[in-house]
Amino acid sequence: MIIDLGDATLDIFLRIKGLQRLQLRFHVGTPRDTSPDDRVVKGPPYATTPVKVDFVMDLMADQQVPLSVEYTDEIGNPVPTPAGATVVYTVDDPTIINLTDNGDGTAVAAAVGALGTANVHVEATLTGGAILTGDLQIVVVAGLAERLSVVAGPPSEVTPDA
Repeated sequence: MIIDLGDATLDIFLRIKGLQRLQLRFHVGTPRDTSPDDRVVKGPPYATTPVKVDFVMDLMADQQVPLSVEYTDEIGNPVPTPAGATVVYTVDDPTIINLTDNGDGTAVAAAVGALGTANVHVEATLTGGAILTGDLQIVVVAGLAERLSVVAGPPSEVTPDA
């Protein structure tokens, strides 16, 4: 139960002794270059701004990264994926991150080129109705220098008028 106290919230948890409590954790793969198709902004589903952020990562504006989840017990020990678990990924700003939910518990987050921050939300529904969530904040940063532009300053006279 969460009670809004204005500037703070009061969280009350009831735990049953001996009942294993599972948690969800992001597994982020190695970033790789995007293609032009990865940079096309897709429509919904949109995530709401997460209440918490479990993990923050920087991603260059021309990269994408595979996402998956791992399940842990309340202490953080890895446990097998619960039978019948369904996982859904959403993003709050598709103009920063193009998110592809593969429908198999994995997703790909691709930077569309704009710099900024987007939040990826994942929700796993377990058999029996329990829901586990996780939130990944991706900060899209500039990539490596690959091009050069000549910048001309303001013009000035070579021979001043007399």
